[in-house]
Amino acid sequence: MINEGRLLSQHGFAKANSWITLVLSGILLIGGAVQIAYLLAFGHTATGLHSVVVSALLSIALGIVLIMLRKLIRPNQIYQLHENGILVISQTDRKNRFIPFERIMDIYRFRTGKYTRRILNTMIFREENSKTWHKITPNIAHSERLIEVIKNEQLMFRGPWALNTLAQGGDILFTRVLNDRCGLKRFISSNLMTTHEKRIRLSALMLTTDEGKTVPVEDIQFISGGSNSPLIRLLDKHGRILFSVPYTSLSSADLFIALIEHMIQNRIPVRN
Repeated sequence: MINEGRLLSQHGFAKANSWITLVLSGILLIGGAVQIAYLLAFGHTATGLHSVVVSALLSIALGIVLIMLRKLIRPNQIYQLHENGILVISQTDRKNRFIPFERIMDIYRFRTGKYTRRILNTMIFREENSKTWHKITPNIAHSERLIEVIKNEQLMFRGPWALNTLAQGGDILFTRVLNDRCGLKRFISSNLMTTHEKRIRLSALMLTTDEGKTVPVEDIQFISGGSNSPLIRLLDKHGRILFSVPYTSLSSADLFIALIEHMIQNRIPVRN
């Protein structure tokens, strides 16, 4: 039986998004109803009858559109943060799935919306041996905190495992999503996460890619970039770029950065 641990916080539909659309739609519907009531009571004597009818119909139509919009922006999944993992609650089929932190394998962080600038406000993640992606979007309450916790917990649990794997001569696989700028399409369709991926293989001795790029780890002396920079760059001692990859296109980018930084500061001796 999985020990979920103490419930720390709940992350449902953000109240701001919910109440704003609900209140506006209510005002518009009530306004339209009042105008219709006015027409029924005083329509035979009212002046500007045509404009009142148009205004009433427009108000009711906008109210209905806002109600439909509220349903559209409502997240399909909401979350409960526990001490030992995340409880994913599906709004469509009402099925719950608990994901321990140590089973979170891939994380992608990116931005949705035109005016978010460099703010990475969205995350999708999946657990080991699963093709199902779970999305945390800005319309989920306190999504920033939830995203930060998942990122940090992945580093805590998978970081030591990854270092041990490298020390044993094993490889750590990362994936790169092509056309990563298309954040909206990634948000809508999880199929893009499987059809446009290329692998990056990291060992204690070598970094290799599906495209045939090979970088000896001993040549990597510096790393630049991260969540506040669009590109992660691996540099040699002369500052020349050996390898670069967009942060938002790389799975578990923070884990990748942490491993490279560790190998720069403490070269990993590979045990036979």
